[in-house]
Amino acid sequence: MYFPVEKINKQKNLLNSHPLLNNRIIENIDDLKIFMENHVFAVWDFMSLVKSLQNHLCESSDCWLPDDKSLSRNKSARLINEIVLAEETDYNLDGESVTSHFDLYCEAMLEVGADTKQIREWLKTLTRGCIPTYYGNSSIPKTPAVFVKNTFDFIKTKKPHVIAAAFAFGREKIIPEMFEKLIKQLNLNELNCPKLFYYLARHIEVDGEEHGPASEALVEDLCAGNQVLIREAENAAITAISYRIKL
Repeated sequence: MYFPVEKINKQKNLLNSHPLLNNRIIENIDDLKIFMENHVFAVWDFMSLVKSLQNHLCESSDCWLPDDKSLSRNKSARLINEIVLAEETDYNLDGESVTSHFDLYCEAMLEVGADTKQIREWLKTLTRGCIPTYYGNSSIPKTPAVFVKNTFDFIKTKKPHVIAAAFAFGREKIIPEMFEKLIKQLNLNELNCPKLFYYLARHIEVDGEEHGPASEALVEDLCAGNQVLIREAENAAITAISYRIKL
């Protein structure tokens, strides 16, 4: 099956040429703190995006019933479950304890002295299972607020192919190259910033080798060759990357 990626790749190239990833804008520890205090919101809303997609593909309740899924949809369900497994319960830096990538990022923030107060205060305003509708809260900085709102706009469509496209092309397919550039720019190593280095390196490894290809396969499976769905997914992918550039 063919999914059009030409326009998506053009947008991706714009992202990869952004000064933040190339021009050493993050020049010292204080700059890094500012970056992480804003970027953590993208780390958090990623989980809402992936869990929303999982709920569409693997609907669950307290009383389980078998689904009459097609073979293709069963494959999609397995792919998203494998992705969630790593995102919610990956091995920590010690190789034994288990943590979510969000919690690992927050630990990395504390490691460099970044403030986690805003993200923690924002999480306190949320109710499990409810989509946030108010982004003027002082707990969330203005720029991440725009990015987070766009993420939940995708979720609100309740269209799995749209959510999957935002997830695949706006997150999983772009993260490895982004993080490789950040590691080089920050000159990070395992000694001076072990948790942040592990977080970035882990995503380069997992997203590049497994989650990126799996998420793209999800989009193709969900579009199932339908040109209307393909166009909607393509537009969602381009929009997702454009909001990453703004962030």
